[in-house]
Amino acid sequence: MTDRNAPNHLHHNETPDFRLLLDAMFVPKNQELWAKLWEQVQEEEQIAELQKATGIRDEALLKHFVDIGVTAENLTAMALFPLMAVAWADGFIQVEEKAAILQAALDLHVEKGHASYDVLENWLDHPPQEQSMKVWQAYVRAIRDSLSPEQDKAFRDETIGRARKVADATGGILGRFGDRISDKEDKVLKELEAAFL
Repeated sequence: MTDRNAPNHLHHNETPDFRLLLDAMFVPKNQELWAKLWEQVQEEEQIAELQKATGIRDEALLKHFVDIGVTAENLTAMALFPLMAVAWADGFIQVEEKAAILQAALDLHVEKGHASYDVLENWLDHPPQEQSMKVWQAYVRAIRDSLSPEQDKAFRDETIGRARKVADATGGILGRFGDRISDKEDKVLKELEAAFL
């Protein structure tokens, strides 16, 4: 007696279960190769998600993030923190800073429905807690421990570059004609840069 569910006994009007068909094609050694292929596909999807979420183009760096368990959501939240820290340095967020943050968030593909968007909205209304800087610095140092010098430089340049754009969004007392970064914003930028020393 034949099993009607077996992949090689399909009737004309039955839709094949492609997973069963694929599984039937593989012997134990091939199943091992199939598992590796599946793992590679999942890794490539995670890398693509991280690239979309962060705007980072260095594929080796993104692969490294995947290997150490960094997700698109937590990396995006960590990428947003420096922007918020700089924006809140003066005790409030100015309109231009908010616009720069929202643009950076869009560049990082953070939109409504994205897990990091809730964090972003909260930070726009409430400054990050005082210990957040120490947590962020520890997170950055943990990531940097296994980066190549080139990857480390790219990570630093992108992170500090985005924060500097927010700091530069509004002028200090001299506005567009002088140093646009306030002393308090400069102090926060130095704290952010300290994570890369």
